[in-house]
Amino acid sequence: MVPYLMVDRRRRRRLAGTVRALEQGGAAALELGFPFSDPIADGPTLEAAADRSLAAGTRWADLRAAVSVASARLPTAVMTYANPVWSRGVARALEELRAAGATGLIVPDLSFEESAPWRSAARRARLSLVLLAAPTASPARMRAIASASSGFLYLVSRFGITGRAPPTASRTLRPLVSEAHRAAPRLPVLVGFGIRDRSSARQALASGADGIVVGSALQERLDGGASDSEVERWLHTLVPPSQPDKG
Repeated sequence: MVPYLMVDRRRRRRLAGTVRALEQGGAAALELGFPFSDPIADGPTLEAAADRSLAAGTRWADLRAAVSVASARLPTAVMTYANPVWSRGVARALEELRAAGATGLIVPDLSFEESAPWRSAARRARLSLVLLAAPTASPARMRAIASASSGFLYLVSRFGITGRAPPTASRTLRPLVSEAHRAAPRLPVLVGFGIRDRSSARQALASGADGIVVGSALQERLDGGASDSEVERWLHTLVPPSQPDKG
């Protein structure tokens, strides 16, 4: 299980405790989101969280500090959009993230066709560049994306943006996950978008996924004032001990 947290400088004093709770709740790794003003893949919950983070003055230095805190406990990937990285300089940005302790980078609006320079920069920085595969990807495109991705293959479970809509029905998700495994035999396949409760988590894992990414549902609990201990208990409900997450 890989939870997603939006970096927000107002939460920096709480971050270490939250990361500890996520680890104890069963997280195997963590995604830290860096806010962007036009997050095309994010649903209302994460878009609002990004807006609040930007309004609070969150900057690249806050991301680096958050990566340092999080990576002390869990392997940490950064999820952000292309523009913040471009504006800093791709090579420089990736080197800084690796120096802070990050192990991977996920860029939802980076297409496979435009990814070659980023892949080269990631190799030089010793950072995994994780690519996303859409449910509409043909077998040939899935293989191309999988061959270019490193760390893991991020399989988008359904059409649309992150948030409340359920993932693809299990009868459709299972062949999609199987195709991803055939395309990426060397990589774990993680399923994201629409993973928000025990039912959707178990459905994704039962379909053959190696792990799940949980974002909007976690952000909703944090926005609602959930304590770290409450977050930890909730995560335990997603993947019970009898059905461990392989991611």
